Amino acid sequence: MAELYPVDDEIYVLKGGRRLGPFTVENLLDGLESGDFSEDDVCLRPGATDLERIRDLLDWEDEPEAGEADEPDEEDDEDEEDLAEEFDEEETNDEVEDETPRGRPVAAGSSNRILYAGHPSVLNYPASLLALIGGITGGVWLYRLDPNLTLAGLALAVAGLVRLSFVRFTHDYHIRPRRIEVTTGFIARSSREVRIEDIRSINVTCRGILGMFGIGTVDFLTSGDTPEVSFERVWAARKIKTLVRKLQDASK
Repeated sequence: MAELYPVDDEIYVLKGGRRLGPFTVENLLDGLESGDFSEDDVCLRPGATDLERIRDLLDWEDEPEAGEADEPDEEDDEDEEDLAEEFDEEETNDEVEDETPRGRPVAAGSSNRILYAGHPSVLNYPASLLALIGGITGGVWLYRLDPNLTLAGLALAVAGLVRLSFVRFTHDYHIRPRRIEVTTGFIARSSREVRIEDIRSINVTCRGILGMFGIGTVDFLTSGDTPEVSFERVWAARKIKTLVRKLQDASK
């Protein structure tokens, strides 16, 4: 990469009628990898007088062949004119709508956006749910008879709430535009993820009464018969499968 463009330089990208940025070179590389930027997109550094393509800024031009180094490139002038016209259009549109959050690459706003966030349904733990509801109801009703029974009922309700909270907040299921992730644990958190494009099959299992309400387990397999990632006992299991299939179709 050319030394004229330090890694920590602020760079604006002119795209879609908007001025995006500022970005660092690392942000641009991330955007190119995720598909949010193109090598032909126009960019500008503060204080610079010329517009450039991203490929030129990153010094990605092909080496000239022998015998062509000394010949003037007739396309250079045309390219500069195209850049100037494009810049004028971008500046006009900037007056109407401006700009993405500063310092945040477009890639982060698209590929990292959470499309689905879920947890195991509390209906999968009827004993804890019954303890919570019954403890509160019984404690209030028994208060006239004996306050000690009320305390016992509230203690039972707290135990049920702790159990449900522990299950809910130790299992996080996320779907993003490019990947699926499961995070488990309370203090020591661990995660597993697969890329959307690597998923070969999706199995949905809904059983019993809860299955009639759409609660089930969704298994994502990339190869073989063992799922790499599973969303266990979640609401709307079939809708989750449909969402992932749509993401796969959109990425083709």
